[in-house]
Amino acid sequence: MATQVNPKELEKPVRLIRERAAKHNEYIKGHETRTRVLLIDPLLRALGWDPENPDEVQLEFKARRTPDYALMKDGAAVAVIEAKRLGSNLGSSVQVQVIQHIKDPACSQVSLVAFTNGDDWIFCRESGDWKDERVKISSNQTFETAYDLADCMSVSAFGGTVTDPDDDEDSHGVPVDCDPLPDADLDRKPSRINFEDGSEHAISSWSKVYVEVSRYVIDKGLVSPGDYPVVLARGDQPKTCALNTSPVYQSGKDFWSPVEVREGIFLETGLGSDKRRWQHSTRMLKRFGIDPNTVHVEYAQPPADESSKSPPRP
Repeated sequence: MATQVNPKELEKPVRLIRERAAKHNEYIKGHETRTRVLLIDPLLRALGWDPENPDEVQLEFKARRTPDYALMKDGAAVAVIEAKRLGSNLGSSVQVQVIQHIKDPACSQVSLVAFTNGDDWIFCRESGDWKDERVKISSNQTFETAYDLADCMSVSAFGGTVTDPDDDEDSHGVPVDCDPLPDADLDRKPSRINFEDGSEHAISSWSKVYVEVSRYVIDKGLVSPGDYPVVLARGDQPKTCALNTSPVYQSGKDFWSPVEVREGIFLETGLGSDKRRWQHSTRMLKRFGIDPNTVHVEYAQPPADESSKSPPRP
């Protein structure tokens, strides 16, 4: 089933991104990383792309010009995005850069080249002459902006698909196997996470497990304003800032790999390994009074050797 992005539903995230760019202009302006994390990544998510899933979005794509983002379908780049700092002039060399991209063998299936500073977007589509179209987030014409963004860059614009969340079996009618989170097999790729209240989410990585666990405790109302920054620790290990209302540690140092899990709430996912992300997922649940054994992880593939499985422990 194709992922449909409704322009009416896209109006809210467009409005939020516009308000954030205006409110935090001095903080974001002149910083490419902040522009990407606070303005570009949230828009990609709203358009149906997952920046944390390399099957959908690849960063610093390996091509001659190394675009900042490549939107992927069936293992090939179908669109590339050049990101600039908020406030940057996108310049007058757009057409030259488009030609350089589309002549690159690594971009042979690319049908969209985009340039953005987080507010201004220039889209060049394969429509005979690669003529550019311009969309501005700060425009007051919210619906028109949302419509143009969905038309140019949503997953559905490239025929994207999603898994049916009500499907309990694989294509051969075999029930999907799963483990409680504390017994998870880190050598296998996760495909879905199930919570104690019956809610479930498709996932594609252990980083995504950590993201969904964090969203769950927030959405349940278990994290109060006074809890931020949320720190997780085990034994005598140094405390690790997990959630904060800005993507920085208590020391003021920027997060390595922040994800905005909910509006104005950031998660540090740059933990170095899947094992640490899995450990922090279990600690996050315990920190807010949820038994990790009530959360289950399903897998995308069977284990190579079930008899040799020896799950790690927190």
